[in-house]
Amino acid sequence: MIEMLKHTEAFRWFHVSDMTPADQEVLINDHGLTERMIGYAADHNESVRVEYDPDADESLIIIDVISAQPEPVLTRPIGIVFIHGDLFTFTHRATDYIKKELLAREAKTAVGDQSAFQFLISGLYPLMTMYGDQITEINRQRRAIQAQFGDRKMLTKQTNDLLHLQIQMIYLQNSLANNLIMFEQIARNDGHKMSEEDEDLLEAVRVEVDQAKDMAGLAMEVINAVSDATGSLGNRDLNWTMKVLTVYSIVFTIPTMVSGFYGENVDYLPFAAHQSGWWVTIIIMILSMAGATYLFHRYGFLKK
Repeated sequence: MIEMLKHTEAFRWFHVSDMTPADQEVLINDHGLTERMIGYAADHNESVRVEYDPDADESLIIIDVISAQPEPVLTRPIGIVFIHGDLFTFTHRATDYIKKELLAREAKTAVGDQSAFQFLISGLYPLMTMYGDQITEINRQRRAIQAQFGDRKMLTKQTNDLLHLQIQMIYLQNSLANNLIMFEQIARNDGHKMSEEDEDLLEAVRVEVDQAKDMAGLAMEVINAVSDATGSLGNRDLNWTMKVLTVYSIVFTIPTMVSGFYGENVDYLPFAAHQSGWWVTIIIMILSMAGATYLFHRYGFLKK
């Protein structure tokens, strides 16, 4: 669907969501976009990039934003095309919310005679601040997991939850790193064309992305440290379990040894010919097992 959401003397803003073949024909025939740029802008999995076609006077920006549907991934790309002074944004179901964010940003600021580039960069700022909000939420979830460390029964769940947070942080870090490179590339390539106001707006967004990137790096380090601690707890419990099983495998070999000797009818064994010899052998087994268990406990083999 194609919507014209803004029309000023400086530019027009067209928003394209879940593009159909008919929409693509309109974009090509009525607005002059090239099929190649449309393909990049509408791709669900396109990587962050900046591209310019001088023959068509067409610029493409692909940027990652937080997905409104975080499963299976936390970030999704949106496509932005500038052509003949007009702005085209391309989204899908998970990123269509950016339309409201850009409109809300416009309502809070005096747009005046802003260019399409100024309008876009101003609108991208709150979209980039969402990364910080998402990182804060991940840190909150991580603290909640840490608070459960005393419950060993939930250790497997804690490990799985931390793994999920690590995967989310990987998406965030990758998107932030790519977005930062993209903004720096825009500043390098188009710096001579931008006004001082454009440069200030772009620098404000770049700084926000850079700060979010540093914040994500610190959050990832903490999550990794907590994950390692959880793994250490699991390994310690496993080691203790294996140690206990080893101790009792030794203890339970004692009845086999005692019954083996007496079962071979070896002469001169104590109480072998006695009428109550069977009960004597049982007492010997129990006392030997109790003694072995005490010795293992005395020297710390049963301690965690």
